[in-house]
Amino acid sequence: MICRREGTQARLWSRNALNWTARLPRIAGGLLELSCGSCVLDGEAVIQLPDGRDDFHALRSKVGAEHAILMAFDLLELDGRDLRPLPLDERRAELRKLIETGTIDGVAFVEAMDDDGEALFRHACKLGFEGIISKRRDSPYRSGRSPHWLKSKCPGYVRHV
Repeated sequence: MICRREGTQARLWSRNALNWTARLPRIAGGLLELSCGSCVLDGEAVIQLPDGRDDFHALRSKVGAEHAILMAFDLLELDGRDLRPLPLDERRAELRKLIETGTIDGVAFVEAMDDDGEALFRHACKLGFEGIISKRRDSPYRSGRSPHWLKSKCPGYVRHV
């Protein structure tokens, strides 16, 4: 999900260019709490289950969507400055500072893990997660599919709705 804040306006778009702003009011409100004039974040809108896992599919229900939070993992623009050419590590450092400047309801920073990717993937699948995303730490931002990132889905993933 791409989330844009410009002054007192927040807008959220799905990867299919659908406007989700009205369906995800908690995330839109959280963007307005960030200490900046404008920003563009990349992340996943999720519903957190009581056991700590995330349920992406519960977003389809209106009640579920109202409780969604943005798990932010990238910052593409900040106060008019295009961060996309910067390495992922630098963009994420700016994102961490932006989110950690206060208590932001509806937006959370996703920690990166530099562990053995195969072991992490097996563990994620064992815990019942949908999968993992792997990105090159030194890569600039590129929209769409790229050789710089990989989405690995767990075989047999079961939706929790």
